[in-house]
Amino acid sequence: MAPARLNFNTYVSNHSHLSLLQPTSIREILLEHEDLSRFGRLKTCEIQSLVHEAHGRGFSSILQWDILATEPDLLSGAKIIEHLPLSQIAAIRVQDVGIAQWIHQHFPDIPLHLIAETGNHNLAALQQWCDYFGEQLIRLVLSPEIPGMTLKQYCVQLKPPCEILGLGRILLFYTPRSLLLPLQINSRLSLETTVASDDKKHHQFQILENRHGTFMFHYYDLFLLDLLPELLETTLHTLRIDLRFINSFEWIQEIDSLRENYDGELVKSIRAQWPIHTIHGFFRANRTDRTIQRLKNKHLSDHGKNMIAYVVESIKDQHIALISRQPFHADEELLFITPDGRKLKIVPNCIRNTQGEETKTADTAGVWLIPHFKRVIPKTLIYRL
Repeated sequence: MAPARLNFNTYVSNHSHLSLLQPTSIREILLEHEDLSRFGRLKTCEIQSLVHEAHGRGFSSILQWDILATEPDLLSGAKIIEHLPLSQIAAIRVQDVGIAQWIHQHFPDIPLHLIAETGNHNLAALQQWCDYFGEQLIRLVLSPEIPGMTLKQYCVQLKPPCEILGLGRILLFYTPRSLLLPLQINSRLSLETTVASDDKKHHQFQILENRHGTFMFHYYDLFLLDLLPELLETTLHTLRIDLRFINSFEWIQEIDSLRENYDGELVKSIRAQWPIHTIHGFFRANRTDRTIQRLKNKHLSDHGKNMIAYVVESIKDQHIALISRQPFHADEELLFITPDGRKLKIVPNCIRNTQGEETKTADTAGVWLIPHFKRVIPKTLIYRL
């Protein structure tokens, strides 16, 4: 039986969501205004209506003001805030520290949630924000890139309660620029597409562009529901359930049931039905070195004692310059492996030294010239067959 100390929260965008949440244990909802939040679609009047109903139903409404704001954005947002029922809003969660500072100055009595998912991965940075905003800061939203063991330490050492994403899309990249449409005729237009990675064509990165910029998401969604028993051993305060991009809010009741009565079979069922493949991300361990290994070109790796030279220059209709490490002969058939993996069997026929003198054998290690051959480019490795 799971302890009640770990809470769930989720995004709400209409009144039917509140009805579905009513029988659950979830009592914290996240509301996104279209002008204040990166993925928000709610107008001011809709926020007002939802906050009023949520308050009557016993929910705690959190306003998400998470755009990265220019000065005009900040002033425009300030005007919107004036028309919202702040007395019924439990907290405002922000990502831009300039917005946090503005709230700190103008509304010091409104609690703050700081979204520290980017650029705030170490304890010293997080503690500095805690010290600066003081008692007004009541929640830290931590990065999903923080491994589980580190998260456990942070939850103990940081004064404000901590929150992480437990289910949903993983944001990889953001720019305020429009990358899908050079010029949007309709500033309210939202576009979605997918882009394949160069090395794995079947992996489709989700791309979303709206008035706030362009966002790229991981081709897998984060899924930590099967790690709930482990999360319950930490002092983590809140696990965020993000159902915004799958249009299946009905799952929230099954997901919530795991909080009080963990069911491994139900978790497997949810994961099997999830429309996108899922991963644990960095929770188990930080494995960024695996990505680095994938970025290394295997065709540029020295494959042993049979390697005799590598190409440093290739000029069409003139020559190929190479640096040798073993002797080779002009009439010897050699294997050339290009950086893109192409394998070419070539007989040089002619070898020249750097003074242009022709020889039959490159008998010492150093720079040698051979005739130009098509497709041989710099960094090509040369092996003896």
